[in-house]
Amino acid sequence: MSRKGKKSSSRTENRVPVKTAGAGPAAADIPEDLNRQSSLFPHVSRLPVELSLLSLLLLWTFLVACFPLRNMDIWWHLRTGQLILERGTVPYFDWFTFIDYDRPWIDLHWGFQILVTWLYRWGGVDLLILTKSGCLALTTGVAWYASGRSLPACWKALCWVLPVVCLSGRSVVRPEMLSLLYLAVWMYVISRLPTHPRLIYLIPLVTLLWVNSHALFVLGLVVSGLFVADFVIRLLAQGRFGIDPPDDSLSVIMLVRAGVLTVIACFLNPYFEQGVLFPLTLYEKFSVDQAFYSVRVGEFQRPLDFIRQNGLGNLFLLSQVLLAILTFCSFIPVLKSRRVNPFRILLFMAFTHLALKASRNTAIFALISGMVLCDNLSDWLRMTVTRPTRGQKETGTRRSLRLFDESLLKNGSSAVVLLFLLLSVITGYWHVWGGEGKVLGLGEQEAWYAHAASKFAGQPGMPDRAFVSNNGQAAVYIFHNGPERKVFFDGRLEVNSKETFQLYEQFKQQMSFNRSGWAYLLEDKEGQLPAIILDSRYSRNEINGLLNNPQWRLVFADQTAAVFLDQKTADRLKLTVADPTPLISPPGMKILKSK
Repeated sequence: MSRKGKKSSSRTENRVPVKTAGAGPAAADIPEDLNRQSSLFPHVSRLPVELSLLSLLLLWTFLVACFPLRNMDIWWHLRTGQLILERGTVPYFDWFTFIDYDRPWIDLHWGFQILVTWLYRWGGVDLLILTKSGCLALTTGVAWYASGRSLPACWKALCWVLPVVCLSGRSVVRPEMLSLLYLAVWMYVISRLPTHPRLIYLIPLVTLLWVNSHALFVLGLVVSGLFVADFVIRLLAQGRFGIDPPDDSLSVIMLVRAGVLTVIACFLNPYFEQGVLFPLTLYEKFSVDQAFYSVRVGEFQRPLDFIRQNGLGNLFLLSQVLLAILTFCSFIPVLKSRRVNPFRILLFMAFTHLALKASRNTAIFALISGMVLCDNLSDWLRMTVTRPTRGQKETGTRRSLRLFDESLLKNGSSAVVLLFLLLSVITGYWHVWGGEGKVLGLGEQEAWYAHAASKFAGQPGMPDRAFVSNNGQAAVYIFHNGPERKVFFDGRLEVNSKETFQLYEQFKQQMSFNRSGWAYLLEDKEGQLPAIILDSRYSRNEINGLLNNPQWRLVFADQTAAVFLDQKTADRLKLTVADPTPLISPPGMKILKSK
């Protein structure tokens, strides 16, 4: 055999079958002319129709995420990004607290922090909000093209309404916004592997970006693991049980190369193996320590617990439940037709498990469920079109094509739904239905952040330490005063220990009961007590306790926060008692008046 013949033979032997998320019925069961998307559904090839509906969907997605800034974590992210650029290094030990200063800090968010720091310098809070909204719209657009390739655009647009509602509920300027985009790109690559196998080399690149942006990079590895499991199941099934045999799109060499490069990319972070293992630490907090954190951190609460306490009145939670039901039901017609797709089943099970563990996983569940829903419906329609009646094969096909033809009525109905959703956002009704006090706009939520209190407590002569409650406002203090001035506890659960959290709660309880012994546990080496900064919305009991404690003096108060100093420090700085009146009625908070 010639050398060229040997190479060709070897290349053929090294081909291995791979099945992707978007795969439908076996090619042998579908006529070649009907296996083409343009032949099956001429309406899908009408680019203006699809682009029009997609544009409406993305515009609505952008607007529902465009509301004033209100998440707290952004401020310590910004300060960390500034310090990384100034110092030329990422943190390895805590920079911002005086109690856990010696604890290691695995800051995989550093890439996100540099990004938001640049955006903040160029356009402030407004640019952060616009970027977040654009990122969510881009994620939805990528997911649109990663799923439901044979699904008419009018159907697909409606399928993505519920996922976008769920995504918008978690649409904040956090590293999670990049994780959602990376996950969508990951799924897009997998969906295109049968026709474009070399796209697999994008996976290591996405991994490199992801591992240096957010600890949720592990989700990509989970998806890849399920992808491999799907291949093994198909290989073992050998065409039985309604499971199609895998395609032969990728070679062994390409799979091994992509796998090795992906593993290497995981270790290309500033913390090497510690960074790779860090997701296990986070998983422990909402699994092993679920009982502790779920009652203290809202995003760690399980959706089922929230439903038991509050019902299904929340728009975003209701959308998540409906999406889960629809996605589950979408498997039924496909399974009845004996078309089993193990990859989608495993995806739905894995991400449903994550969603049931903690509310913070709602967005990733919605993204995956939206794609699985579109793919299942796409397969069902494709099988319906290609299933002829006895003795009337051609007639049956034409009937099915007419049945699912994308008429003006169907396009118009989908467009009307999207336009209604757009109008509801513009008029403000959408956020009223959401019930979270959001409005369409830019800037910061009114009186939401304790900027003035943090700046006041950071003046020369003020204590170098601060006890801030709630812990979200500690991020604002860090932004204005860190790392020279430090806090007792903040919202970085990857740094602060469970024991510190418990001690923090004990101190707050002692404040509320107007007790004094707790304060001396916070003295520094010179006997200086920290400044106490208390949020006017969530620390009202602590404020009342300190107002009645003769050892402490209110030296600053506005609608957002109060600042207390011990009497000795207040006298040294010649600070008089501040008027507590602004603390009575914070904007947006309902105060129950006594009769």
